[in-house]
Amino acid sequence: MALQNVCGWDIDSSVQPTRNSLHPFPNMIVSHAPCVLQRAHDFSSSHHRSAGPPPPEHGTTTLAFLYADGVAVATDSRSSAGKLVSSPDSRKAFLIHSHLLATTSGSAADCQFFGRVLARECRLYQVRNGYMPSVRGAARMLSVLMMPFRGTKVCAAVTLCGWDRDGPCICYVYNDGTRICSDILSVGSGSPFAYSIIDDGYKPGMKEEEARQLARRAVCHAGRRDAYSGGLVDVYWVREGGCEMDPREDLSQLYECIVEEKVLTNKLQKLPAPEQSL
Repeated sequence: MALQNVCGWDIDSSVQPTRNSLHPFPNMIVSHAPCVLQRAHDFSSSHHRSAGPPPPEHGTTTLAFLYADGVAVATDSRSSAGKLVSSPDSRKAFLIHSHLLATTSGSAADCQFFGRVLARECRLYQVRNGYMPSVRGAARMLSVLMMPFRGTKVCAAVTLCGWDRDGPCICYVYNDGTRICSDILSVGSGSPFAYSIIDDGYKPGMKEEEARQLARRAVCHAGRRDAYSGGLVDVYWVREGGCEMDPREDLSQLYECIVEEKVLTNKLQKLPAPEQSL
């Protein structure tokens, strides 16, 4: 009672707030679903969006493509919160198990949640059957896990890059349960720029060094053109022996080196060919 007198609290008004009263926190009610909080006066906010341009795509650039020895994977490291850069050096790829790598795009919390759940399900599958599920099987698991969240504000796009008994494989799973498998995949707001570089330089059966240069160049150009991508370039390799990672490189410095190499190559191509003597 003493604290109420000092602060000037009114017990009746705090227990039964009026419609026009001001409170530091919004009134929340618990729905019948477990662990779900909803505003008492805003049930239809998700169904009636305000007029204006559509929300931006996932602010990231991740890509993966098949090469001669497995899967080449590359990501940027910029994490954004709206129009602000929240972290310039975040990790956008993590291991599900020793031969399965997941790259993420969307809400960081949602992606981490689904990644942990998928890792648990793969481990349980191994305990029951004695071996890990295939990449397509893991993608099917993740699709089933995401399907109940269709139509909600959950935002997660996961690319699974792995090696199983059938060899290398790349699968993409979206938060509405969509599942796609392809030899080349790029996800995020910088994916159109990354696709333009990959489509120009990709060849089936590429060697490792060619794949490395192509992956680095694609992320660099995407980070240069896309405001939501940037930071560092991470390159991963998924092979028969497991997953490995190259040292991180600064995107800006790497882009300058790529531009200088291109200028030098153009100069060499313009030089006249040496005359051949008979």
